[in-house]
Amino acid sequence: MEVAARRRALEPGGARLLIGDLSRPRGGSFDARFGIVGHSTHQNGRDADVYYPRRDARERPPRRVAQVDRRAAQALVDALLRAGAQVILVGPNTGLTGPAGRVRPWPNHDDHLHVRISAVRG
Repeated sequence: MEVAARRRALEPGGARLLIGDLSRPRGGSFDARFGIVGHSTHQNGRDADVYYPRRDARERPPRRVAQVDRRAAQALVDALLRAGAQVILVGPNTGLTGPAGRVRPWPNHDDHLHVRISAVRG
């Protein structure tokens, strides 16, 4: 992932990018057989959850918003936008921002962001 490589170059000693739930390779059902019920947005083959970088640089999901490195998390959102992300859902308590309609506060996203990439054509 281009964004992960850029992040690593900017913060060579920093924690790696942690990916949570992905879409199945060609989309399709993302039900209890694959870990979570209700991830309907992950059925299109273009969605993924990415955990916010932590202030303590530990490679695990933050449990509280206070553990989120806001500077690094905003840089991650900005990098995803530059890479062409269509929509990014962020936790309403994180204070992360971006262009209206592309970066949206969303309930239950204070420990991770949800990114939708553009459809690949051809």
